[in-house]
Amino acid sequence: VEDGATIQLPAGNILLKSTLSLDGKKNITIRGAGQDKTTLSFKNQTQGAEGLRITNAQNIVLEDISIEDAKGDLIKTQTVNGLRFRNITARWTGKPKASNGSYALYPVQCQNVRIERCTAIGASDAGIYVGQSDSVWVNYCVAKNNVAGIEIENTTNAWVWKNQAFDNTGGILVFDLPDLPKKRG
Repeated sequence: VEDGATIQLPAGNILLKSTLSLDGKKNITIRGAGQDKTTLSFKNQTQGAEGLRITNAQNIVLEDISIEDAKGDLIKTQTVNGLRFRNITARWTGKPKASNGSYALYPVQCQNVRIERCTAIGASDAGIYVGQSDSVWVNYCVAKNNVAGIEIENTTNAWVWKNQAFDNTGGILVFDLPDLPKKRG
C-alpha cells in the first residue's frame, strides 16, 4: 500500500492464515464496514504470531473492525507516532485459556496513541496493553475475560477514563518496571 492510502475492508468474515504487516508507512487508514460487520479471523493461522503487526509508521488509523483468534497478539504496533484504534473488537473466541495470545491491543514504544470505543476479550495477559509509550488516551473501552483488563506500563502522559473492566483477574493496572528501555512512566 502507498503512503496516504485508505484500505477499505468489506463486510464479512475474512479468514487469514498468516500475519498481516505494515512497516514504514505514513497516513494509512484501515477501515472495516463496522465493528460487528467486518471480522479478520486468524483461527487457522499457520504463519507468524500476530494477527496484525504495524511498525515504524506514522499516522495510522485502524477502525470499524473485529480481529479474532491470532496465535499470539491480535494487534501489535511498535514505534508508531500517531496511532488511532477506533471501534475495534479484539478477541479470542470461546472460553478464556492460557494458550490465547498475550495481548489483544498492544501498542509499544509508540507516541500519540488514541484507543477509543474498543473491546478486548480473552487475552492471556492484558486485553489493552500500552507500554513504553507517550501521550496516550484510552477511553470508552471494554476489557473483559483477560488476566489484566487495561495495563499501562512505563508510559508517560497516559489518560485512561470512562472505561469498563470486568471479569479480569485485575481491572486497570499501572506499572513502572525496571530494566525496560523507557523508564519513569
